[in-house]
Amino acid sequence: MKYNTKIPIKQGDIRHIIQSFEDGYYEYFELEKEHPTTTHNGRGASIWNHIFTQLDKHFKTDGYQVNKIQRGLWEVLYVYDESSYYLYTYMRYKNFINLQNKEPENRLFHYCNVLSRINGKLLGTYEPENEQMSFGLEKTIIDEEADQKLTELLNEMIYSIKGKIETYALVLVNQEKGKVRDIECKIPIENLDSIYTESWNEFIGTDYDMDEYINEFEDIELQDTEILLTAKQDNVLSIYSHVDLSEKEDIDRKREQI
Repeated sequence: MKYNTKIPIKQGDIRHIIQSFEDGYYEYFELEKEHPTTTHNGRGASIWNHIFTQLDKHFKTDGYQVNKIQRGLWEVLYVYDESSYYLYTYMRYKNFINLQNKEPENRLFHYCNVLSRINGKLLGTYEPENEQMSFGLEKTIIDEEADQKLTELLNEMIYSIKGKIETYALVLVNQEKGKVRDIECKIPIENLDSIYTESWNEFIGTDYDMDEYINEFEDIELQDTEILLTAKQDNVLSIYSHVDLSEKEDIDRKREQI
């Protein structure tokens, strides 16, 4: 059976998401133009900070809860809709595809896969999209220890949300030169597969002329630079760990190798 329940989100909220991604880019380069730096380390992460700040500004209002999930040294913003009981996070489309192509053990403890356990009730009832297209993602066999760890991680991630969570949704965005070109929302399930994808491209507009930044955009490969927790990474920090400078430097070196 195919899942066909439309995502209960207001059109204005979709436009706010699009605006947040474009404003985040624009704001970063305006700030850089006003206060130029000699080096440009961590540009991708800095732009994410501006995007998340814009999302926080738009959704920190009645009816929504906005907060962060910390994964190692990487912070992920989420928005919880109190009326629909939907929980949203945000990622770049390219990074999601790259993540799906990783080895199963490297997907297992990614925050998207952990949060997808919220949609576990849909498993067995609806057909995964990849199986509908005659190919499937290689799956990981989850033993009792891994299952317990995933449950613990999920509880840590959502403990601050006040209200029930019925569905987890992942918003995927593709930007070119700062402008949103494609945006869609998936209902992910275990193993980073999905049972439903909804395009929101009809809500894309053009608000800024960013041509002056074209050369700058071309130099940036915007990555979701969180540290992945895998079954083999026993020395990786837990979600809410505090680390000293030497440990951070070690982690940064590992991140460059990912």
